[in-house]
Amino acid sequence: MDEKKRKQENDRIIERMKRGENLTTVPAEATWFPPRPIIKKDLSKLYTLTPKETKFTVIVTEEGNANDS
Repeated sequence: MDEKKRKQENDRIIERMKRGENLTTVPAEATWFPPRPIIKKDLSKLYTLTPKETKFTVIVTEEGNANDS
């Protein structure tokens, strides 16, 4: 009995295809997700961005210069 119902439904769909009808069962608008909210982050609350002085000190020892000669 299920095979008979399946055959009838398949035949109905094929006829709709031949007539060029829309075969969707659910409108496309029903599947759309709402847009995601835009979340702006204030990183200044998390990190302090104070300028820091960076000092590079080069320490040269006699042992470090031994290979230069």
